[in-house]
Amino acid sequence: MKSLVHLIKCIVHMDSPSSQVSEGELEMLLKYSRNADVICEIGCYEGKTSVALARNTAGAVYSVDPFVEGRLGISYGEWIARLHRKRSDTKNLFFLKGFSRDVAPTFQLPIDFLFIDADHSYAAVKTDWNSWRPKLVEEGIIALHDSKIAPNSPIPLGTMRFYAEDIPTLSDVTELNSVDSLTIFQVGRTAGCVGDSG
Repeated sequence: MKSLVHLIKCIVHMDSPSSQVSEGELEMLLKYSRNADVICEIGCYEGKTSVALARNTAGAVYSVDPFVEGRLGISYGEWIARLHRKRSDTKNLFFLKGFSRDVAPTFQLPIDFLFIDADHSYAAVKTDWNSWRPKLVEEGIIALHDSKIAPNSPIPLGTMRFYAEDIPTLSDVTELNSVDSLTIFQVGRTAGCVGDSG
């Protein structure tokens, strides 16, 4: 019921899309993605960050999300995201509906900037990294949300375990910057994938 009320408020301009991305994190995302030709966001939620990324670049933004339907057969997040895109007149934002692991094999464009912020379980973030990382251009950028404990991410998550245990094993990954729970990496063309253990 709460989600339905939020959707209605968004429709009548009494509310705006929600996001777990802090202002500092958004600023950093925009800084590192500004010159990207292809941006891919894994996890759209309500499209607030998606629209911000698209309005910040002349490139194209592809936002992947399953947009799972609720009890009434409606994905409130999808409705709000599409409404926000329309009201923002954002022509370079494209929603790809589906689980990231299923969409990845069909996505053929070279990615300049990848933002991972979907299922935060350890297995899921490892799958997202391994599925999407090979699609990056050489010296491409990966932004990993909820990688560190922060005011906007106070509970330990699988993404944090992935950051602590798996990222250090990747010789071609360089940490460039971080703010709150967000970490920015630059990656080389080879390797960069992690094993299936755990």
